[in-house]
Amino acid sequence: MHICFVCREYPPSQRGGGIASYIKEVAHGLHAVGHKITVICASDNTCQKSMYDDEGICVIRLRGGDFLIPEVEKPSLWKKFRPLYRFYSYRKCIVLAIKKLGDVDIVEVPEYGAEGYFLNQLNIPVVVRLHTPMLLDHYKFSLQPFSKDNWYYYWQGKKELQEMIKAAYLSSCSTSLKIWAEQYVGVMKDRTQVIYNPIDVNAWRNFQRKEEQHEVKEILFAGTICDWKGSGDLAEACRILHQKDASCSFRLSLVGKTGTFAEQLQARYGHESWFNLIGKVQREELMERYTTADVICFPSWWENMPMVCIEAMLCGGIVLGSSSGGMNEIIEDGKNGFLIEPRDPRRLADKIKQIFTLSEEEKTNISLSAQQRIKDAFSLDAIMKQQIAYYKEVIEDYKKKQ
Repeated sequence: MHICFVCREYPPSQRGGGIASYIKEVAHGLHAVGHKITVICASDNTCQKSMYDDEGICVIRLRGGDFLIPEVEKPSLWKKFRPLYRFYSYRKCIVLAIKKLGDVDIVEVPEYGAEGYFLNQLNIPVVVRLHTPMLLDHYKFSLQPFSKDNWYYYWQGKKELQEMIKAAYLSSCSTSLKIWAEQYVGVMKDRTQVIYNPIDVNAWRNFQRKEEQHEVKEILFAGTICDWKGSGDLAEACRILHQKDASCSFRLSLVGKTGTFAEQLQARYGHESWFNLIGKVQREELMERYTTADVICFPSWWENMPMVCIEAMLCGGIVLGSSSGGMNEIIEDGKNGFLIEPRDPRRLADKIKQIFTLSEEEKTNISLSAQQRIKDAFSLDAIMKQQIAYYKEVIEDYKKKQ
C-alpha cells in the first residue's frame, strides 16, 4: 500500500507533540514491513517548502501553514490571525499535494486542526484519527461551550467536529475518546475503530527498573505541568503526606513543559524540601528517571492515551494513573500498576504512602506485569498488524461503495 499521513507536526518541528510522535512511529513501522509512506506536513517557516527522505519516508513540507512560531518568523498582529485567513487555503494545498502523488491508496489525518477538511474531494479513502479535539473539556469530560478563554480556537475546534461527523472512516487511540465522540459530537455508535498508539519496544531495551532501596523516595511526574494533568493535586498530596508523616522522606520531581501554572506551583511549594520543579529534559534523561523512581504518578483529570504512561510501564516503573480516560485501558489496578480517581489529593497521598510500603517482591511482580502488558498490547509489531488490517478493510469497503 501507499499510505499518506497528513500532520503539521512531523518531527523535527518546534510544533512536535504526541501526534507527531505517533505518526513517526507508525510511519517507520509500516515502512519496515514493506509499505510506501508519504508524510505531508507544514514547514515551521511557513514561507518555505521542502521535500526530503527520512530513512525511506518521503516527507513533504508545505508552505502557507495556518500558524505562527515566533522563534521562526517575526510575529505580528496580522500573523496571529492565520488560523482564520489561511484555514481554507492551506487545506487546499494539502489536497493538491496528495493529487500530485498520484498513487496513494489511503490517507490518515488527525482530527486535531481539521487538516482533512477538504480531503473528501479526493477519490481516495480517508481515515480521520482521533487524538483529542480542541473542544474536549479535560475538566469535565464534556464539550467546551464558547467562552472568553477559548474564543481564539473555538472556530477551528468546531471545524474539527464537523470533520469528525462527515468522516466515512474513523479510528481512535482510546475507547474513552471514542465514547466521548459518540456522546458529545454525535458520531454514530460503534463507527470508530479503536487502535492504540504503538511503542517500539526494542528502542527501550536498555531502560529497565532498577531494584534499589532509596532513603529518599522518588515521586516522578512527567508531562505538561498544568492543572488538568493533576500536577497541582500531586503537589498538594505531597504536602499532605509530609504533614501527616514527617519521617517519610521523599522528593517530588516535576518533569515537562512549564508555564504559568508551573510558576504558581513553584511560588506555593518551592520552599518545601520535597518539591523539585525540573522542567523539560532530554528524552534519554526522562527514560532514565522512569527506571529509578519509586512511583510515577499521572493523576490527570482526563486523558486519552498518554505515551508517558506507556513508556513508564515499559521501563518497569510502578505507575499510579488516573481512572478517568485512557489510562484505565492500560492499567489493571493492583496488577500492573495502580489507578485512582482524580482531583482528590488526600486519597492520592494515602495511595502513594501505600505504594511506598510495598515489599520488593510485590514491586517486582508489578514491574514485570507492567512491562508484559505494554509488550502484549502496545508494541509496534502488534499495533502494525491491527493498523494494516484496518487499512485494507477501509480500502475494500471504499471500493465497494464506488
